[in-house]
Amino acid sequence: MPFFPPAHTPSDRAPRRRDVRPRFVTTCQQLLGLGVILAALTPASRIVSIDFASPDGQAAPAPSRVGTAPAALPPASMAAYVEAQKVPSLVPTSVVDPKVTEVSLTAPAGARMLPGALATASSKVSPRGVQRLVSDPQRVTGYGAVGLTWQHGDVLRTADIKVKVRMKDAGRWSGWTRMSYSDEHGPDPDSEEGRHARPGTDELLVGDVDEVQVKVVTTRAAPPDMKLAVIDPGTPSTSARQLPAIDTATLDSGHDAVPAVAPVQQTSAGDVRLAAAAYTPKPVIYSRAQWGADERLRDKGSLHYYEVHAGFVHHTVNANDYAPEDVPAILRGIYAYHTQSRGWSDVGYNYLVDRFGRIWEGRAGGVDRPVVGAHTLGYNDDSFAMSAIGNFEEAKPSNAMVEAYGALFGWKLSLHGVDASSTKQFVTSRTFQAINGHRDAASTACPGKYLYAKIPQIRILAKRAQATFAGRQLESNLAGVDQPDLVVRRASDGQGFVIPLRKTATGYARGVPRPMDLDLSTQDRIFNAGDWDRDGTSDLITRRASNGTLYFRPGLGNGRFGPAVELARDFGKVGLLAAVGDMTGDGWPDLMGQPAGGDMRIYPGRGTKGLGASYVAFSALKASQQIPVGLWDGDGAPDSMFRTGSKLTLYPGNGPGGLTGGRVLSLDLSPYDQVIGVSDMDLTGHPDLLARVRATGKLVVIPGTATGFGTPVVVGGGYQYFDLFG
Repeated sequence: MPFFPPAHTPSDRAPRRRDVRPRFVTTCQQLLGLGVILAALTPASRIVSIDFASPDGQAAPAPSRVGTAPAALPPASMAAYVEAQKVPSLVPTSVVDPKVTEVSLTAPAGARMLPGALATASSKVSPRGVQRLVSDPQRVTGYGAVGLTWQHGDVLRTADIKVKVRMKDAGRWSGWTRMSYSDEHGPDPDSEEGRHARPGTDELLVGDVDEVQVKVVTTRAAPPDMKLAVIDPGTPSTSARQLPAIDTATLDSGHDAVPAVAPVQQTSAGDVRLAAAAYTPKPVIYSRAQWGADERLRDKGSLHYYEVHAGFVHHTVNANDYAPEDVPAILRGIYAYHTQSRGWSDVGYNYLVDRFGRIWEGRAGGVDRPVVGAHTLGYNDDSFAMSAIGNFEEAKPSNAMVEAYGALFGWKLSLHGVDASSTKQFVTSRTFQAINGHRDAASTACPGKYLYAKIPQIRILAKRAQATFAGRQLESNLAGVDQPDLVVRRASDGQGFVIPLRKTATGYARGVPRPMDLDLSTQDRIFNAGDWDRDGTSDLITRRASNGTLYFRPGLGNGRFGPAVELARDFGKVGLLAAVGDMTGDGWPDLMGQPAGGDMRIYPGRGTKGLGASYVAFSALKASQQIPVGLWDGDGAPDSMFRTGSKLTLYPGNGPGGLTGGRVLSLDLSPYDQVIGVSDMDLTGHPDLLARVRATGKLVVIPGTATGFGTPVVVGGGYQYFDLFG
């Protein structure tokens, strides 16, 4: 079957209308496995092309088995953490309302208060301006916590204030215990949340006691509007023993459950390789509902997302001898103090972990999303944090707690394309390692000397939990051969073809085109979506021009496809639509596009079950085309470029966070009518671009480099006879 219809020549073809939507080459996609506890799968855009004008007629090699990924690092011991997840925990089964009681120790600035209005047992100022005050004893109800705050804007250095607390139980007072204060905890000052926040100490768990009393010493007059908060975490009306509600392996309830044990292949060298499409258990997390969070306390309107470049290890400076059933109350106390006394939007930490190795959801917004927290002053936008419940300046963390850090950090960093062993991650204004203690970012003792000493071990555990980004690749393959392949549509009759490609000593060549036996004339977009249904072969998604319906066509591995299945409706007005690879990091390829009049959105893939609920990936973009380019910026999250006239802008991907700020690239697109992303055509280890010259119909490879672009290289002509998609 001739590939080029001989009846059509440039002279007798009707001229193309200039207002027709550009069409682009659809090609195979890589699947990059973002590491989780052992393995996961993330497709990234892969597009490869060849000169159509000079087919060599060489028969394609016999079909070969889809390749497997190289072996991951040997799994580190996670025994204590894994065992902790098997034991159901006693948790509330309904919302629990905490109660915060605040008493004033100093008057607000410029205000006068009636005698007796201040809950101050004594207050003295020395000739040198040092002030000492002691509060009245305050009653404690429930498994209590306390904290001290003062007027917004009056920030004290850590050395300027010392706060101590003592507890009365069974008629006897304890000794004085120091309360932790650092001006480095909290939301960034220039954020909306920071503009309403009150400075203060960390919350301190006092437990089941009768009364508390605080003593404050400042190097100058005590700050105005100082308040002592005593938190009653409330008592659940009903409780039950439950396992963690959030299984990060199945965050989207529309997905089928993933296997608990990955299939393996024994190699001749004796090492075990995880199949690239296999999945293993990811961290499990107790939800906010499981600690009884009252969602009315948080400011839902302030929830926002940005980027994740690194993670920080914190501790809560609470007691270390709590029981498993005490933890939900501890979390409610922290939540109430942060929202009601500190004025924060929500609990400051993204996650918390107890001494039993159980991970708890902290700030709302999605455990897999880049939720901006209030934990590491100045660096919140580009990081996340998990806080260990306890004071690890005094006690050593348990093995289960340390292993939980390794599991959570390995998974979370993988979602956003960050290698857990990276030593150079740019976070807001300076460079950090991928995993840090809070004291690495500020002058603070947090997370305590004993937990800080475990950070090297946490880095090892997290790294071993990840599959290496470069090695977790499986080339999508429509024709069932080792070479990459290309999908095209013949313009004369709408018939589709799969073209095997191969690298030669002097360039590139194509194998025998394989007819798809598909009439694609009614479709206005065609996407090679990678292994959409995770059966080991690459698949197609098409969009019907008349009504915008998306169809899934399962690949059979030999250049042909199974019957079309309706995937989603009403996508006709979604512009800039593209198959972008696994943006969400859950192993399922996704789509991204921009509804008319709306923002850029991620449409999470659910395999044959369709699409999950979409969410905003970026604000609205004005462009004519989205160009997925795979791993352009060197991390493990797929990136996209957008074309606007002759201008090309790179928007790095942030995994589940979508896209981050754009950067205009130094490439003039004016000679080209179509541009698509290609995955490393010149084998330099970096993705490239493929462009069609407007005047001649020739294709050129524009090599991508770490710093820009190389010299364009012509690879052939004749492409004006085909509809090219991407």
